[in-house]
Amino acid sequence: MDQLAVAESRKWREAASQKLNAMSRADRLAYLKSLGERVRAEMRSRQIAQPAAGA
Repeated sequence: MDQLAVAESRKWREAASQKLNAMSRADRLAYLKSLGERVRAEMRSRQIAQPAAGA
């Protein structure tokens, strides 16, 4: 199981590197900023969906 996780992680990293390396610096920055905003929005929606412990 661990080997599968390592292989998948490696595959993802290689694909992400190829995608980012094909972009200009400005495009990379815009892409990563957008990705960060999506991740933060997802985290916020998960926090809203789960009530605080003890509430």
